[in-house]
Amino acid sequence: MILYTVLPLELVLEGIDRERTFRDVEVEGITMTVEQVSPDEAVIVRILSTDPQDFLKAALQPGSRIRLAPAPCGRDRPRV
Repeated sequence: MILYTVLPLELVLEGIDRERTFRDVEVEGITMTVEQVSPDEAVIVRILSTDPQDFLKAALQPGSRIRLAPAPCGRDRPRV
């Protein structure tokens, strides 16, 4: 693979050796993949939906942070 960029190689590869953990959650009826960054916060990685309107919700765009609230059954449940 060839990568053409003006960025220094150190910047491009920064964090590549860090292990990332993703999981699927449901927010406002929309399933999405998130990466947990703290015990009560996650970053949206991608939206898993067939409805084009779901991709227009500004608060649920990839890169946005959401808060995770504990669910009654002991599993985390996202809260926006």
